[in-house]
Amino acid sequence: MALIRQPVVAIVGHIDHGKTSLLDYIRKSAVASREAGGITQRVSAYEITHQSADGPKPITFIDTPGHEAFGGMRRRSARAADIAILIVAADDGVKPQTIEALKAVQDAQIPMIVAFTKIDKNTANLDRARESVLREGVYLEGLGGDVPQVALSSVTGEGVSELLDLIVLVSDINSIDSDDSAPARAVVIESSRDARTGVAATVIVREGTIATGGFAVSGTALAPLRILEDVAGARATEIRCGRPARIVGFSEEPAVGSIVTVYATKKEAEAAVAEARRGSTSPAASARATSEEKPVLRVVIKADTLGSVEALQYEIGKLLQDAAEILVVASGVGAINENDVKLLIGFSPAALVGFNVKVEPSAKDLAERQHIMLETKDIIYELAEWLGVQLQAITPDTAEAEVTGTIKILKHFSTTGNKHVVGGRVESGVLKLNDFVRVNRRGIEVGKGRITNLQLQKSNVQSVTEGMECGLMVETKADVVGGDLLEAGREPHHG
Repeated sequence: MALIRQPVVAIVGHIDHGKTSLLDYIRKSAVASREAGGITQRVSAYEITHQSADGPKPITFIDTPGHEAFGGMRRRSARAADIAILIVAADDGVKPQTIEALKAVQDAQIPMIVAFTKIDKNTANLDRARESVLREGVYLEGLGGDVPQVALSSVTGEGVSELLDLIVLVSDINSIDSDDSAPARAVVIESSRDARTGVAATVIVREGTIATGGFAVSGTALAPLRILEDVAGARATEIRCGRPARIVGFSEEPAVGSIVTVYATKKEAEAAVAEARRGSTSPAASARATSEEKPVLRVVIKADTLGSVEALQYEIGKLLQDAAEILVVASGVGAINENDVKLLIGFSPAALVGFNVKVEPSAKDLAERQHIMLETKDIIYELAEWLGVQLQAITPDTAEAEVTGTIKILKHFSTTGNKHVVGGRVESGVLKLNDFVRVNRRGIEVGKGRITNLQLQKSNVQSVTEGMECGLMVETKADVVGGDLLEAGREPHHG
């Protein structure tokens, strides 16, 4: 038996508190600058060697997103880790996702270190940040408790070496080790599909050694262990416990958070898959069942990873209301293709939404012909906001909107999707950015929408008043033409 001391450390905390920037400093890379919108939207695993006083010490890090939608990822990461670093910005203190991350760590029952980041900022207030942590029942060393703490800056590097020393110390005190001769077991922290290489899973090896030649099974997903990669993306013949690995060639996307077991023969692996299949039920039969009494927006979700799919489904869940509903017909990983479109043919309204994925040209053409909406973005909550607008458009009104202004459309300039750039003159009242609008043509309402941009003299403005001529962008499914009258105001109540 060979005991390996390579702790797996999850970095968790609130959005924009400096988790990825800290890893950037440690890894001497620039991951944060490449994240869309500055937000880590997937779980990433990294491996470093810390030169401690006792010699080189390998450490595995799991970086997790801080946005509210990614709670499932944080919970899985905490369960896959030996130690958690709870990040709290010294200029901001405890925030909602800090509390949620703290609960995930407590549920996982693993030791924790609190790292106060951004101490280089003028607005940093360490005493106040520490007090906010104490209020959550976390009792820090030096303040009557036993939870290790460190103050650091990812800009100057102050405190980073001390944090790494603390990780080694906590690992030693808690006797964190694993047996690389035990049967191989790993935890899936992310899975993805690539057009060239197929389905792959990022895993943390928790026991034993995963080596080429066997067969990996996670639920109903099976992969012959032919392609095994280390954290740098290099081919490997074996990955020992405590280290991240990428297994390529699964038959389907393994569920994030699931356990990977390695079998010596294909027969044993297929038997394990068959057993898992007997215990699973497919939601397909109920996927299209909806209420006959309210409008339904049917949606197919595609994303770059299963974790992203989960986060988007979480955001969609927050959009549900009594008067209309969103039904997720199917979800998956990879580019939007013709088969995804075919799931929605015959239904209206229907939408294909993609996060961080491409759209195959044939799928785009078919969606246009079938009048199926298609939207892709690289920030999840923006995609959820887009779906919210579409849901609002099909929600029946139970009260008249309060009209606060009207504008006559003088000229239509361009249309991109549902976005119309027009010019007009304010006939009465005030128009404001994000106002709800009704599109009236010769006294008949032809559609509803929203003002998403207002301009005076080519400058963006928040409002325009009676008598002014302005440019505006209106997002609506209806056509907008010269002569139309738009009634603007607060959105009517729905129920």
